[in-house]
Amino acid sequence: MIDRSILSAHRIDDLVDLVARATVDEDLSGDELLTACHEQADTVLIADDGDDAVSLGLGRAASGDLVAVVRLLVVAPSDARAERERELLEHAVAWAGERGASRLEIGGALPFALWPGLGAGSTMVATAQQAGFSVGDERTMWAVPNLFRTDQPAGIVIRRAVRDDDVLAVTLAAASRWPRLSDEIARALDHGTCHVAMVDDDGSEIVGVATHSITRATWAGPIVVEPAWQRRGVGSALLGQLCRDLMIAEFPRLVVSDADSGAEAFLRAAGAAPIGAWHRVWLELT
Repeated sequence: MIDRSILSAHRIDDLVDLVARATVDEDLSGDELLTACHEQADTVLIADDGDDAVSLGLGRAASGDLVAVVRLLVVAPSDARAERERELLEHAVAWAGERGASRLEIGGALPFALWPGLGAGSTMVATAQQAGFSVGDERTMWAVPNLFRTDQPAGIVIRRAVRDDDVLAVTLAAASRWPRLSDEIARALDHGTCHVAMVDDDGSEIVGVATHSITRATWAGPIVVEPAWQRRGVGSALLGQLCRDLMIAEFPRLVVSDADSGAEAFLRAAGAAPIGAWHRVWLELT
């Protein structure tokens, strides 16, 4: 058995180094790892040799059930990689069971996740299946070019939600209309990466919100438009503002990790292209 210890936030550089060695395509920063693995997780374990780590947290599903989440699981390349992955998953299952979780998810949709699931073709998919995890259908990840823009619809004002009255209005709208998204929207408000669409300019009627870079730079967060205003150009105009933000920050694209079939058509119309695929992966514990 490999010796592992709790990784404190003061040792975030060790985690950054491990992620860089283990996942060459991820390019995760210290701030991103700190947010997901220390501010939101209950436990971060790292091997004494620094060659593997797992971050575990708890959250509530829409049903109210307690759900455990593997926020990060990384193992440095070696002949023993698959064995270490299995050992970390075994620890995660035991950890979740001890805390009364009804389900354990890898990645997952709870707020501030680093990734939505396991990448299609990842060795971890096979490891998880061997450990008894269920693997959902393949989902597409999209990239929207930062050049995308559309005009604001007539009668609609879209702006960054930074004014005190706008922040309050968006916060109240999220709590009442989109409560499952309120934590992510609140984080985007804190980061200045939330745009709001409203009727006229007084903020009394909010019809849509779009966010980005909540946990990972360039990744889209919640994008919501009130049903009565859908298919009227509000969503496209909000998406264009997110792309404008990323152009100013010199990022080439906006990444949308989780889109249903209806959203895929919307993204294609914005010039988006598929850049990868992933699977939702979970284990029922009760």
